[in-house]
Amino acid sequence: MMYMLLAIILMFMDQRGDYVPRIRGAMELAFEPVFHVAAWPAQALQALVSHTRSREALITENQRLHEQLLETSAAVQTQAALVQENQRLRDLLEATRGRAYDFQFAEMQRVDLDPFSHKIWINRGADESVVTGQAVIDGLGVVGQVEDVHRHFAVVRLISDPDHALPVQINRTGLRTIAYGRGETSHLVMPNVPLQADVSIGDMIVTSGLGDRFPPGFPVGEVSLVERLSGETFAMVHLKPSAALDRGREVLLIQPRPTEPPPAVEEP
Repeated sequence: MMYMLLAIILMFMDQRGDYVPRIRGAMELAFEPVFHVAAWPAQALQALVSHTRSREALITENQRLHEQLLETSAAVQTQAALVQENQRLRDLLEATRGRAYDFQFAEMQRVDLDPFSHKIWINRGADESVVTGQAVIDGLGVVGQVEDVHRHFAVVRLISDPDHALPVQINRTGLRTIAYGRGETSHLVMPNVPLQADVSIGDMIVTSGLGDRFPPGFPVGEVSLVERLSGETFAMVHLKPSAALDRGREVLLIQPRPTEPPPAVEEP
């Protein structure tokens, strides 16, 4: 009966003064921190899972972007190499312009720059009519001469080889002499130039055509130093080779064009 009386009183108070919603609101406000504390572990776990997923997504995206950057860098490097190769081929084409010779293109397969032996191997041999002694150039100047010929490749001795001698002349004055290798791809010498000869730094040295190996007029190098010592008979002239002896990949083999016999004259 007391519970029934209390229920009736509460219903009467709720109908008259709307006390029950107020009490319910006050109790919800009082217990709200408890609800937050109870829900915090679930919210923290959800935030941790979301953060982990976001971090994994960032790592994956970062890896993908890094791979794309590497691919782009490789493509750029390849493009630069193609530009340089195109320039070298243009130089080779320019070197053949206006020359009364036949030229055969070849690529280097192996390089041996031992201090006592400077040689390269090219991918042309006897099957391509390569012969011993044939002159070899690149787009800038004389490289060397064929020393040994095999069926599918040939060995070329560079002009920088210590045992190589090349008949040359000073382009400005026409003075003829011999250029020798020193075992350095950036250095040639002419030790037999007369002491009072007219030779200066910057003079262009070209092949003289003597010796029946190198055609005349091809660039060999540029005078970088002239040493005139008192009491000596000859000056020591140092050259910087024109050809890219330690950098090029493509070369040209020089072959004189066969001369056509004069037309036969019919006798009357």
